[in-house]
Amino acid sequence: MPHLLFFGPPGSGKTSAALALVKELFGREDAKSRLLELNASDERGIRVVREKIKKYTRTNTPKGKINPETGREMPPWKIVILDEADMMTPDAQAALRRIMEAFAKNTRFIIICNYIHKIIDPLFSRCSPHRFEPVSPDAQVERLKMICKAENLNVDEAALVRLMNLTSGDLRRAVNLLQSAAGIHQKITEDAILEVAVHPPSYVVQSVLNACATSPEAMVAEVVKSNALSDLQKASILHELGSTEFAVLQGANSLLQLLSVCLKIQAVVLQA
Repeated sequence: MPHLLFFGPPGSGKTSAALALVKELFGREDAKSRLLELNASDERGIRVVREKIKKYTRTNTPKGKINPETGREMPPWKIVILDEADMMTPDAQAALRRIMEAFAKNTRFIIICNYIHKIIDPLFSRCSPHRFEPVSPDAQVERLKMICKAENLNVDEAALVRLMNLTSGDLRRAVNLLQSAAGIHQKITEDAILEVAVHPPSYVVQSVLNACATSPEAMVAEVVKSNALSDLQKASILHELGSTEFAVLQGANSLLQLLSVCLKIQAVVLQA
């Protein structure tokens, strides 16, 4: 087996695939002694590469051992998994490349990253690259349904569809949001998913879009005629609208200005 490079968006199963490969090769028990896994919580600078990884790769592994789960002979080498390797410094990656060359006989590396362009070319050229695509919508919904059934969760179909749309193929994030919603609500609805995802409800998004499509004169008239706002609040909102329009005319990013004015209007409405 060559050194492997798994790359693709978050939550697409890169780390799970690497761990499944290790268990398939060595079995669940021996995988513990045949695997060194370094993830985002570990320091992975040049010192760790030179000390921890180098020390691990220098140790020998027994030959001719049989995997009790498959009945096949285990490979005579160990595996190092480097998760989120694109966060390693270029110097640390260069040091890793030299270790991969020196200990190729008894160690295989599985390098996992989200952004392939952050991996230096000498390291990339020594690995067999495999791109992971985002989890397809159908597969994501099917997996979420399986989890809901196993955990006896009361979930609306619309909630699962909303989860799929919010996470864009990131199955890990979808499962985390589902778990958060299950810890708060007895029945998981679309609104419950939006709540834990800190995402505005559909009617709020639609009202903002409708406001954007409304003429400035009509919007000003609506603010002025509102009985729910004080005169000071009305003046503050009109001031923010005018400042935002001026910024857009001066060439500012319209999306950022829209987000800014929405937040400022919210602050004005919520103030005592």
